[in-house]
Amino acid sequence: MKKQIATAIIASLMCMPSIALIDIYTGIDYRTTTTSQSFSGTDQDLKDTNNLSGYLAIEHFIPLLPNAKIKYSDLSTKKSTDSSSTDGSTRNAILYYQLFDNGLFQFDLGLAYTRVEADFQNLTSDLAQAYGAAKLFVPGTGIHAFTEVINGSLTDDKATDAQFGLAYTFNPDSIVDIAVRAGYRFQDATIGEFKQEDKGLFAGLALHF
Repeated sequence: MKKQIATAIIASLMCMPSIALIDIYTGIDYRTTTTSQSFSGTDQDLKDTNNLSGYLAIEHFIPLLPNAKIKYSDLSTKKSTDSSSTDGSTRNAILYYQLFDNGLFQFDLGLAYTRVEADFQNLTSDLAQAYGAAKLFVPGTGIHAFTEVINGSLTDDKATDAQFGLAYTFNPDSIVDIAVRAGYRFQDATIGEFKQEDKGLFAGLALHF
């Protein structure tokens, strides 16, 4: 009898859709970035560049445990004078809760650990920040608007990462959802007397397993 019960439980779990247990979201964006940079009030002359950024998020069915997301943004650029490269990046580790998800509107809120790196004098900064994201769905179209913001700091160093845009999902009812998205993204960072601002349009591909 116990074996029959155990077999029935295992069979039931195997028959449950995987999406009910865990959701994986990943994506990559191609960005056209205009960068401004200054140190001690002196501006650097920089070219517009093309960069990549990406993310991976895992959401689950356990209400008390936060969902997790990691993000990476390449912020490398080139000087206008001699075309030499200056490397830079941000990395985010995010824990968040999905506070609303009613099929039309979705809202996430959480905390982020952000690491900002700049090749200029090998500057780095680690920040504790607030995280928020929202999606607004247009029923029956596969289209949704989205926004995401990471901001705040407990130190004199600070950083902002804000983006908004539109996405279209080709096959929302399949095992793997594929979407294209495009929008505008703004990032800035202040580390001591160093300041950098990156802004521009992006387009990318998003997957949901």
